[in-house]
Amino acid sequence: MGKKKTIFRQVDQLFSMSRRFGESKVKIKNQGKMAGALVGAKTYDDYRSACMRWAEDLAERRGTNKFRICDVKTDEVRNFLERVALTHRPETVHQYIAGIKKLENMVNERFGRVDWRIEDFDKPRRSREDVTVQRGPAYTPEEADRLIKRMADVDKRAADALEFIRATGCRAESIFGRQVKKGQKVVVNGRVVKNTDVIRDYSKAVTADRIDLKNGTVTLYEKGGKWRTVKYDRQYQDLMEKLVQESNGGRIFKGLKQPTMYRRIKTICSKEGFEGRGLHGMRKTFAVRRHEEYTERINSLLENKDWRTLAKDFPLSNQKAEAMCERPYEETVNKVARLKLTKDLGHNRVEVTYRYVVKAL
Repeated sequence: MGKKKTIFRQVDQLFSMSRRFGESKVKIKNQGKMAGALVGAKTYDDYRSACMRWAEDLAERRGTNKFRICDVKTDEVRNFLERVALTHRPETVHQYIAGIKKLENMVNERFGRVDWRIEDFDKPRRSREDVTVQRGPAYTPEEADRLIKRMADVDKRAADALEFIRATGCRAESIFGRQVKKGQKVVVNGRVVKNTDVIRDYSKAVTADRIDLKNGTVTLYEKGGKWRTVKYDRQYQDLMEKLVQESNGGRIFKGLKQPTMYRRIKTICSKEGFEGRGLHGMRKTFAVRRHEEYTERINSLLENKDWRTLAKDFPLSNQKAEAMCERPYEETVNKVARLKLTKDLGHNRVEVTYRYVVKAL
């Protein structure tokens, strides 16, 4: 009989064998392998971390880490998810559910048959009103101006980065790259004998060739390994030209340190008398302004009964655009503006925009 593997080793093996970065999703689906495959680096990291925490909890409760993953019972999975739901936010619970479901698919494809009945677990829901309070509101235009101006006195490159986020709504990883942990933390008798190594992946950091000065767009490579192209306001044209010229074709914000920049933001905001919301607050400022622009644009088209342009510029069919011109409800205008904003922010669900642009009272 061969040596029994730890649950951690089994999870690690499954994730390693299921990694298919850069491959065509269509090809994988045609092979019938999509359920057990991972094609996105961010999804891979998030799901693996969630499943490793689940494995640690399971090993602790069983009193051993050496058992077959195929022997894990449905009740053990459900018990873990129920405890997570008691102490974590709904979106975190959803991530655990998705990660363990993906692990179940991997097990069925490679190790043996299991049925943890994860789809029967009641996912917690989150109201839009609760979503809006996360991470604080957007910077007001005045606050954003003051923050950028004061930052320029200390570090002009950092000020340009803040302005770039306000122009494009990009995430922090587009500025600094993304931190990646390599290796597994090992604890023996309560002592850490091996730590994870933290490196920075610069593949997502914006480069000069991703800025299209002629068309006024920036192509971003962000969350989940997805590409998106966002149009910036022409008032930022001088900034974009400056960034392209000074970068010499490489990374635009090379050399900026994320901890240093966050510390300076906090200090400046404290001196200026308003709350610092990091870089994400500037991303929200972009979202608020873009939502206002879309709302004004939609109302103007509705006033002129121009359903053709409405259907062309916004995610609407001709039929829905015509119906909207006949019945221009305020709630519908808001929904259509948010649909387009969702794409600008790189999200898939319109509900997420309520984290950036609060619901009107």
